[in-house]
Amino acid sequence: MARILLTGGTSFSGLWIAEALRAGGHEVTAAVTREPGAYQGLRAERLSRLSANSRVVWSAPVASAAFLKVLDEGWDILALHGADIPNYRSADYDVVDGFHRNIAGVEAALDAFARAGGRAVVATGTVFEAGEGGDRDGLAVSHYGLAKSLTGEAIRHLAHWRGLSFGKFVVTGPFGPLEEGRMVWSLMQAWFSGEAGVVRTPRYVRDNIPVTLLAKAYLRLCNQLAEAAGDPIQIVVRPAGFVGSQEMFARLVADRMRPRLGLDCAVETWAQPTLAEPLHRANDEPWVTGDWGEGGFWDDYAAYYRRIAASGLLDAPA
Repeated sequence: MARILLTGGTSFSGLWIAEALRAGGHEVTAAVTREPGAYQGLRAERLSRLSANSRVVWSAPVASAAFLKVLDEGWDILALHGADIPNYRSADYDVVDGFHRNIAGVEAALDAFARAGGRAVVATGTVFEAGEGGDRDGLAVSHYGLAKSLTGEAIRHLAHWRGLSFGKFVVTGPFGPLEEGRMVWSLMQAWFSGEAGVVRTPRYVRDNIPVTLLAKAYLRLCNQLAEAAGDPIQIVVRPAGFVGSQEMFARLVADRMRPRLGLDCAVETWAQPTLAEPLHRANDEPWVTGDWGEGGFWDDYAAYYRRIAASGLLDAPA
């Protein structure tokens, strides 16, 4: 068992990671950035589940005195999954500002972590960074991807000079229960309205991974770091899910959901004459485990969308 301090636990993937770490036998404390009443909607629901399974420390962003105080308790792994990424899809995303926000407080935090006997740091990256997505020598896909590239390299550098092991976890396109505003969300909005779901970028080859599989991959990375003995190590994990065109993924979801929801789940595609991003962007480590239970995942996914459609939450913009 490792003692793990996790940031970003109220995010979609962060909640599932916290639950996987707990199920794997680790002690998890989640440092969240705000007070309980500041979380609304699905984020509040994720927070409720997080609180039921992990200790939560309130109002403790990485750059705060509260976070440094928690670090003094002593941890085996510092899991930096949280990120401040407003407007990250915009072509006007400020690379320097994004880097500053994501690295703020990290150097002081790693000092405190190392002083208290910490062993390993995990930084979450993205498939849109430079050198990722199957293009090891390529540039970042976007301004946001560049900011994340700089952030990951800075954390790796700072960890090395403090004698800490370093793990990088590269995220692609997680999907599953408790998500919001993603591609499947827009498909479900159409399907529950009796309309065809529209795929606007059908030609892009992307990597969509069930969030429960993503969380299992994160657990394995933490296990490797926790079990490592001797000199500090560096590990990069790039778990892949369903790799294929966005049209193929939409039709896969439709096929799985049609019998579970009793809806038509029709799919239409828009013409995509231009490619603003690389045609192919995916991880390259297929991730399948014998204890995953694919059928159960799709059952839970359908039940989730049935529930939020009935509640009116699905009306929120995708």
